[in-house]
Amino acid sequence: MTTTLTLTDFLDQIGTLPRFFGLGRRISEIPRERFTAFENAEEPWPQPFQQAAWLGILFNDTQTGEPHLWFLRFPLDEQGLLMQAARDEFLHRIIDSAGQPGSAADPSTDQLGDNPFGFKPNEAQMANLHARIAFTQGQPASPQYAHTLEYFSGEQGFEQWQFVGLQGIADLAIRHDVHAELLTRAIPQLPTEPFNVLCGCLENETIGDGLVDALAARLYSELAADNPDPVLIAATLRGLSNGAQREKVIATTQATLNSELGKHPEILAAIAGRAWETLYDNDLRTRFLLRLAESGQRAFDSILADLLFLPVLRNLLLADIRGSQLPQEVQQTITGFIQRFAQDATNRSKP
Repeated sequence: MTTTLTLTDFLDQIGTLPRFFGLGRRISEIPRERFTAFENAEEPWPQPFQQAAWLGILFNDTQTGEPHLWFLRFPLDEQGLLMQAARDEFLHRIIDSAGQPGSAADPSTDQLGDNPFGFKPNEAQMANLHARIAFTQGQPASPQYAHTLEYFSGEQGFEQWQFVGLQGIADLAIRHDVHAELLTRAIPQLPTEPFNVLCGCLENETIGDGLVDALAARLYSELAADNPDPVLIAATLRGLSNGAQREKVIATTQATLNSELGKHPEILAAIAGRAWETLYDNDLRTRFLLRLAESGQRAFDSILADLLFLPVLRNLLLADIRGSQLPQEVQQTITGFIQRFAQDATNRSKP
């Protein structure tokens, strides 16, 4: 009888004390026990994105003590569980290049090479992950942090945003509770560019009442404008998405869907990608599906397929699909969705 080597086993055997981070929808640390359960196909990945688990692993080189980061993307089955054959193939490649577990050769970022399961995070993901790691390890913020605080104070004028670094904003966002008053005062006055960046950082944080209220006020102001900016509205929804005031987050999302811009692709993608938990609300989910149907079959198919991989939302959506309470337009679009995937399955089965 053979025992399958897991990724956790491998990292433990070479003594790296790994930490695991989810990177797909929000950047959040995954407790070791949950990652172990995921590796054993006992639990689904908590926040799948594009039908995959996007993962960051932090560990130290056992010889030099230098930290390394792996960024991995593993495919999931329809239940959101790990396709363990992919994990096994990844490990085989790593062991072939780094030597057997326990040998002198340690894995590093460079050794991923052309490994098909590796990926390169975007600049915002890297900034927010570095901010989280430094903060949780009690390390100082980046050199950009002090200048960022000065900018958000407004003393030099909010138009002077061009020299504010992304890493500094990420460092500020992870300390949002300490600087809630500063941020609350700045949010109504920020130009579009730094405001959107701030929201992209706050989407990873559970923000308190003051910040939720400030962001909601900015969203309602933009919705009432003569020429509302869908990109800014989408960014605001992302910034609000993990707010502690769930009822207010749902209300602002509903108001956006009820607006003329409610079927804009940028806004629908923001809700599906970052504010998906608002879709646990039955009324909001129905409204979202209607606006998604209005945006066209292609967008509907892509976003619905992605949402069906989310553990809680999958059951809610399947109940909607099997029921008869959805608007006729949504039912017709769901029929198109089912027919398309049935045809794709047929095509895949052909020799």
